[in-house]
Amino acid sequence: MFGKSRAQKMTRLTADATKGNTTIYVEPGMDLKAGDRIGLMATSMMFDAAEENHVVSYSSSTGRVVLRDTIKYYHYGNATSTAATHNGADLRGEVVLLTRNIRIVGKDVESWGCHFATRDSMEFDLATGEIVERYG
Repeated sequence: MFGKSRAQKMTRLTADATKGNTTIYVEPGMDLKAGDRIGLMATSMMFDAAEENHVVSYSSSTGRVVLRDTIKYYHYGNATSTAATHNGADLRGEVVLLTRNIRIVGKDVESWGCHFATRDSMEFDLATGEIVERYG
């Protein structure tokens, strides 16, 4: 949740984001600003239905985000998590902040600084239109 007490850069859609619209709804109280670049993750069987957009305005009290460009794909949203009805999985679309850096600060334990746990993954590169493999 952008700018809240935890330094996360992700929120969920609180209402459906439909193709052709320029408005989405996310959690209120985020630290979204005009000009921020965001990513809307795919919520369908189409792996390439993720998209990027730019924030024109954001209402911190309602969670309403006005986007620069129209939405290209449908993205599922709901006011509450679906975890209780889907075996712990929250199926609402993720909205990620792409503008600002994420700062990871470790606790210095026995001079190690911090640890990162990674795994192999695949992701869709929006710039090239290709699937990129990442190795941990």
